[in-house]
Amino acid sequence: MTLPNKVTLGRLFLALVTFACLWAQRPELYLAAFVFCAFAVATDWVDGWLARRRGEVSPFGAVADPLADKVLIIGCLIAFVRDPHVEVPSWAVFIVIVRELLIGGLRGLAALQGTLISADQGGKWKMGIQSACVLILIALVVGRSRGLLSMHEAGDPEAWTLAVLCAFVSVWSGLVYFYNGRQVLRRSWSVEKPPR
Repeated sequence: MTLPNKVTLGRLFLALVTFACLWAQRPELYLAAFVFCAFAVATDWVDGWLARRRGEVSPFGAVADPLADKVLIIGCLIAFVRDPHVEVPSWAVFIVIVRELLIGGLRGLAALQGTLISADQGGKWKMGIQSACVLILIALVVGRSRGLLSMHEAGDPEAWTLAVLCAFVSVWSGLVYFYNGRQVLRRSWSVEKPPR
């Protein structure tokens, strides 16, 4: 296994640990979640840089890299939905999850046709914006759980805005993916008739 792939698997592990820390809802673990999440976000850049620099871009990395990103972002958002320190609308999290499932389906169709769809610039921007939003949300949780920040007002406009931003960039980048992959969809709709 290449070094970039090991870094990617390390990020997947960090994503799971971050989720566990948030799910526990303990002040000391909230801070650990922030550190783990920040480190995971940093490795997202590192593994891609290593793969290009070392000439070790692999099909596994092309699939595992965005998968680790999804586990990190979706895991954190799901944990926020049940956290008393922030009010994250569940419908926004639902939109993010549905987008990832649809893109996964598109990539599956492409794979059946012998094509590998890697993350494009839109997907990278989405990950960057969502990562920033998630880190800010964790920082809010840390501050509020320790009494450093006042508890949220009704509706929690800060958390609501960050969650909606995550959903918005998901929809935007998803539309771009489907537009760029429209030929994959068109080929998948056709039925090959068996020879007579």
